[in-house]
Amino acid sequence: MKKFLVLVCVALISISAFSFETTELTASPGASVLTGGWADLANMAYMKADITLIDDATYPEAKKKREAFTRAISSSRPVFVVLSGDVDLSDGKISDTDHSYFDEFSSSGERKHGDTVYEVGSNTTLIGINNARVMFGGLHINGKKNIIIRNVTFYDAHGSTEKNTKKFKNSKASIDAINVEGGSSAIWIDHCSFTDGTCIDLQRNFNHDGQLDFKDGKNITVSYCEFTNHDKVMLIRPGDSLTNPKEALITLHHNYFHGAIQRMPRSRGCQLHIYNNFYDQIGIPENSGSSLGPGVGSMYVVENNCFGRHQETIIKYYDSSASAKAKTFSKIYQSGNIPELKSATFDKVDKTKNFKAHLVTEKPFEIPYEYTLEDAASIKASLPAAAGANKKMTVEGLN
Repeated sequence: MKKFLVLVCVALISISAFSFETTELTASPGASVLTGGWADLANMAYMKADITLIDDATYPEAKKKREAFTRAISSSRPVFVVLSGDVDLSDGKISDTDHSYFDEFSSSGERKHGDTVYEVGSNTTLIGINNARVMFGGLHINGKKNIIIRNVTFYDAHGSTEKNTKKFKNSKASIDAINVEGGSSAIWIDHCSFTDGTCIDLQRNFNHDGQLDFKDGKNITVSYCEFTNHDKVMLIRPGDSLTNPKEALITLHHNYFHGAIQRMPRSRGCQLHIYNNFYDQIGIPENSGSSLGPGVGSMYVVENNCFGRHQETIIKYYDSSASAKAKTFSKIYQSGNIPELKSATFDKVDKTKNFKAHLVTEKPFEIPYEYTLEDAASIKASLPAAAGANKKMTVEGLN
């Protein structure tokens, strides 16, 4: 307990004081941060609050630890939460070896158990230490603001399909590891890992939906995160009626997408800055997938990314705009990528099927924050060792 008291009292101190061996992270309540993305427009800072430590020593019973964790992150007051080790959102109902809880359906085919999801409140800072994992459930950010989540692994957010696929073969799961909606704003997700764990579900996404979905939100930065072992990774806006790019302002930088299938992201109506990410081993023969899935109203600035091995295509277009002259017609500005983006495939909803018509020589929106580009050639070597939880970090998150 002495180490915890030291962290509270000292203005700036490494969380390695909690015996977090692999990470150097300076995190102080009230300290400002820079994210290299849209979140910087919100002047983000760690929450100025007493630190709440959620660990096994304080909460040796798993359910008590879960209750303390979900109570802390849903507070209506500013909170600074430090999570040590695992927290099982399912309270032991599922595990790596037993998912039967979500395989139960009524005789009519309806699922018996809904998704295990807990709310995150505004003004929440969540920092992981000692291989922190949020397991077997999801977090929901709905109409909230000023949220920082760093150094946490989101592990197998497992749920049920909405109907029994033996009777309704096209039924889908609805559980997301993190779901952001309701006009949420000022969110930074950094150095986190997202994985379905030991559950291999790449041919057909039976028991998972998104890893990190932004159905409605702005001034958001996702940086130095790892996304793997998943089908539909990231959705920005859930319907073709959501076409206003200024309603979703999101930056993805220095993220490592690998061993995944599609939606990195799939989008509508957004101003999306994608720089210095590494996409590799995307798709499998049975589910070829793609990395980028721009749809109606998507404005992309794509800079200095490395696109490695893909089963089929880097970009799949979903733009349902009536023509290239429509205000909703999506645009891509690209520069410095390896390889250069020269072609795409097209979903059946795409009306024009003309990739060159989407390419623009000037950025479709102004980048209003400071950022530094690395050469795409260096990303392939550097990101696998730098992205994800339990990696070396700085207070700003910019290495």
